Amino acid sequence: MAKSENQKVKTLYVAKYFLENSDENHPVTAGDVVDYLKAECGIEAERRAIYRDIAALRDVFGMDIEGGQGGKYRLLSRQFEFDDLRLLAECVHAAKFISARQAKDLVDTLGEFCSTYQAEQLQREVFLCDRVKTTQKGTMAIITKINQAMATKQDGKPHTPQKISFKYLKYTLQDGITQVERRKGATYKVSPYKLLINEGNYYLLAFDDKAQDMRTYRIDRMKEVKVLPELREGAEVFSKIDMETYTRRVFSMFGGERKRVSIRFINPLLDTAVERFGTSPDVFYRRDDEKHFIVTADVEISDQFFAWVCGFGKRVKIVNPPDVLDDMKMFLSHIYDMYRG
Repeated sequence: MAKSENQKVKTLYVAKYFLENSDENHPVTAGDVVDYLKAECGIEAERRAIYRDIAALRDVFGMDIEGGQGGKYRLLSRQFEFDDLRLLAECVHAAKFISARQAKDLVDTLGEFCSTYQAEQLQREVFLCDRVKTTQKGTMAIITKINQAMATKQDGKPHTPQKISFKYLKYTLQDGITQVERRKGATYKVSPYKLLINEGNYYLLAFDDKAQDMRTYRIDRMKEVKVLPELREGAEVFSKIDMETYTRRVFSMFGGERKRVSIRFINPLLDTAVERFGTSPDVFYRRDDEKHFIVTADVEISDQFFAWVCGFGKRVKIVNPPDVLDDMKMFLSHIYDMYRG
């Protein structure tokens, strides 16, 4: 009975064989397919029948199978091009919020969309230097719960987003580096609004019940996440957020008084300046001399901003306004005093 049922879907097994065993660098023959059908599927078939199956897959179902000459066939393209899958695999490995084990499993899943030869390449080719991966388990399940809480539809029907609760972790030095619960294990209750990715980490932007304001939380530092039977709050606060400005402030850690600042860079740092300040109409770039240019932009003045400028040494200098220059001198003086003793 099983053989009879398999015989009815023989053409599908032929398609499966091509998807798993052939690509532009790995041709197969009708004989290879015959052997596969007999050994793996319990189907007896002649080569002439395989030729008909290949023609049907190519002409009726649109599979990009090339060949016939010399008895060899190749599957040239599929739903995802290999370069697309390689890029996705690199993104998976680059994400800090995905553990090494999860990354391997996800890339294995991507491998199901290409041949077995290409799937091996996906796992073998990506190597990231100095990438710290999370050790927290269940990150993907946490993301699923957050998306469930933020959903505006469930089962195709309108749905009101809900709050979530969780415990939040931090690192501490106790017999080595370990993670402990913040606030002595107290439960955080928030209204989730948006998931954000910055420098390989996943964050949740949410309205915090206790602070009554928007906060960001690292996904891989959350645990015991639960969707609560409580309606989400904070819609008015969220609606007033300009996401570009908010994320630049939060993730650049430039929290402080906002001022218009002019900064002098050496010419090779133009890409760096554009990546930091962007190209919006309120950011102004001008040539200063043959070796330098000046950026004028709104910056939130803080120690983190001064430290960022210091990281470039003599290649970057704040030139205006005078009060920010004085603050920068004070920042440097305090650091010098700390090391002078």
